[in-house]
Amino acid sequence: MKTVRGIKIVSNDESQLRSLDELMRVFGSAKRYAFNRLLEGRNAKDIIKHLPHQFRLNKRYAEDAVLLVQSLISSRRELLPMRLEDVQAKIEKTEKKIDEYQHGRKAPKNIDLPTCLGGLHQRLEKLKAKEAELKHHLDQGTIPRVIFGGKENFYKRLKGKITNEEWKDLRSNQLYARGDKSKKGNLNIRLVYDHNYL
Repeated sequence: MKTVRGIKIVSNDESQLRSLDELMRVFGSAKRYAFNRLLEGRNAKDIIKHLPHQFRLNKRYAEDAVLLVQSLISSRRELLPMRLEDVQAKIEKTEKKIDEYQHGRKAPKNIDLPTCLGGLHQRLEKLKAKEAELKHHLDQGTIPRVIFGGKENFYKRLKGKITNEEWKDLRSNQLYARGDKSKKGNLNIRLVYDHNYL
């Protein structure tokens, strides 16, 4: 059974919070490194052996980083056919709209017909490019690019809407730790309930 806990850390000790931030930053870097090595075809066991030396993490964190990105890669592969079907349905719908507008069965409400058709043709072009990209990934056995920290935030950073520091925080705000029943939880992280904060 898998249980996921989201926690809020309440602490007045700035040094502990800085240590946690540093741990999350290093773990995030290790995770991205492992992701890229797996995509290159490297063996997961070799990556797990290499991560502690490269990032000063213990073996359990290294295993967790590799496990996390393996599940990310496998879920992206599994979702690829569904994403392709979704794009193909959107293409079909857009082509139908274009046909209805061109043959007078439908009239645009707030804009003139040429502007409406121009927008629909632009959308159709984008969707067909996306379809070709997804088909290529399916044929090659690859996955679309992954942006750690989020695609939307990545574009915000490019436009200067968020600072480099904010972007780095978004990329490194996660820590993953598996518990083991035989070891009474996770040896790296222990959740302790403070009844004063409940």
